[in-house]
Formats: sequence, C-alpha cells, structure tokens
Amino acid sequence: KYHYVYMGTASFDKVFKKLDSYLKFYRFDYKGEIVGKEVIYDVANHMLSDSGIVISKNYSDNRISFNVRKISQLKGSLKRPSQKFLLGELEQDAEPKDYSLQISSAIGNSFSTQFTVDLDAFVRQTAPIIEIIVKAKKYQIIGGTGYRATLLAENAVYRDLKTKQKVSRPGLTLSLPIDEEWQEENAKILDIVDRKIKEIAAYNVSRFEIAQKLLYPVQQED
Repeated sequence: KYHYVYMGTASFDKVFKKLDSYLKFYRFDYKGEIVGKEVIYDVANHMLSDSGIVISKNYSDNRISFNVRKISQLKGSLKRPSQKFLLGELEQDAEPKDYSLQISSAIGNSFSTQFTVDLDAFVRQTAPIIEIIVKAKKYQIIGGTGYRATLLAENAVYRDLKTKQKVSRPGLTLSLPIDEEWQEENAKILDIVDRKIKEIAAYNVSRFEIAQKLLYPVQQED
C-alpha cells in the first residue's frame, strides 16, 4: 500500500482526472463507499506508544482484529515501515486485556532485546485513547492484461477519546498487487504517479503517527 496526502489546495477530482489521463491503458471502475475504524489503546502515561509500540483494534470488511505494530523511530528516508502483527478475528466487545498474553508475546517478538518489565501487566491496563474513522470511495484500476489495483479516495477523522477533539484529513491510498508477475507494471504506475501527479505527496508514516501530529502538535514539536 502507498499512502498520499494532497498538496496545497489540490482535490481528488483534479488528481483523478490526471491519473485517468496518464494511465491511458487502464480503466477505473467505481466500487462504492467503504468505512473502516481503528481504535488505539495505551496505558495512562502513553508508555507503550512512546516506546514505539502501538496496540489497535481494527474494524474492516465486517471483521474485527487486534494489531500490534512496532513504529520505526528513525527519521526521514531512514524510516522503515511499521512491523505489524495481526491477532485473529474478535468479538465486538473484545479488549486488549482479554488477549494480554498473545499481545505481550507479539510485542516481545518485535524487539531483539528482552524486556525487563511485565508486558502482560501493561497490556491489561490499556484503555482506548484515539479513534480513527476512514470513509473512502473505492476504485478498481483494471488493465487489459488482467492487472488489478485499488485506489481509495479517503477522508480520515482522528479523535482524542478523552478531550473529544477531532481533526479530519483527506488523502489517497494506492494498493498494488504483490504477485511477482505484476512488479514491472506496478513500477510503471508508481513512476507516473511520482513524476506526473504533483498534487499529491507520498508519506511513510502510520495513521497513529498522523493522529499524534494532528491531535498533540505541541508534544510532537517538543
């Protein structure tokens, strides 16, 4: 997946027209609207997220799951994509404390060094701190060779569950096929997007990191 933000006053309509113009051998099929939700959990002093550990509950495609991510602390071009551990399908009312052993094990496995604290105890103390709701218009990009990719025109709403403050940001997500046979075609599309579509810019941070910058800007500057 490749995530993009709009530059200046750019809009999806303008970007879409350019994509449609430059990707001459593909067609865009509108597939309707989708909604996803992610709830971030942490302990009271944000010790887990400050250490680069993010526990979230995800609602997508009528499925609920817990994700454990290790966020890269490196800056700029050195920053690596977050490592993600998916923990099964859950019931609507499931909480991290109900899966504390599995989650603490996933956290431990994401680091090369051993923890000296009781991770299981920390996980059992977590509570929801941020809610992220993403509404998107879904388009399938179809090529004559059988190529299939997905374009999402998104609007994400980030909400602090304690203060009720919320901030919305639009963006795009491009999901490309992972099969080796499509890698050359993927590269061509990405090259066109990078060189021709100047109204958007790629970013390699997670939605949690965006939420931090939008909801707690002073802390982020510090």
